[in-house]
Amino acid sequence: MGSVKIKQKSMIIANFIIGIIIAINIKSINGSQTFVTLKTIKEIENQIEIERVEVENLNKLILDKKSNIAKYELEIEDTGSIKNIIEKESYDAKVITGFEDVLGEGVIVRISDSKRDIEEWEDENDFVIHDENIIRVINNLKIAGAEAISINGERLTTFSEIKCAGPTITVNGNTYGQPFLIKAIGDKKFLKSAMEAPNSQINLKKYLYDIGFEAEEKDEIIIPKYSGKFKFEYIKEGD
Repeated sequence: MGSVKIKQKSMIIANFIIGIIIAINIKSINGSQTFVTLKTIKEIENQIEIERVEVENLNKLILDKKSNIAKYELEIEDTGSIKNIIEKESYDAKVITGFEDVLGEGVIVRISDSKRDIEEWEDENDFVIHDENIIRVINNLKIAGAEAISINGERLTTFSEIKCAGPTITVNGNTYGQPFLIKAIGDKKFLKSAMEAPNSQINLKKYLYDIGFEAEEKDEIIIPKYSGKFKFEYIKEGD
């Protein structure tokens, strides 16, 4: 049914575009005195481009659906069931969303407050690790290609929050004190290079205020799955 609806929508959009072109041509043939402004032409061109992109996206969606159907049909021919494919897709979804334990190479990052004496003219807040420092480290790891991340054993998901709570930070509703241990799975050398970039905020903080910071490559890291539960109040199933 979904494929039929997509095809119908594609036909409607195509007919809409053809109708506009025919209408303009008829006016030209009849020698009508109706003038089409540059603004109107530009609006029509923009609308056509929007519709063209939508048709292109719909065609890609149709190809994806056909590819999935072909994959299922081939699996049925080979094994008589699509159970293996469904289980693989379910596992992949759990890995992506953080609901599955994962293992792989990566880095372990340790961060802690500075232990050196503070001068009269210095701000003590600069010597403490805040949530924004942790968030920047996490963002740098993501940009460097980290596929899974945890903070003090808490798996990060789309809904994870990181916030200060005095000298501690709260992640996924649980509070932890320093040192903060961040694990990330990905290309270990690339991740470590990202952490040791001289212009990164955390390295500047280490240089200026002697905060504790180190990144260690590991051939094997285990990151546990998210242990909490989600309760959706506003998200509803689409048609």
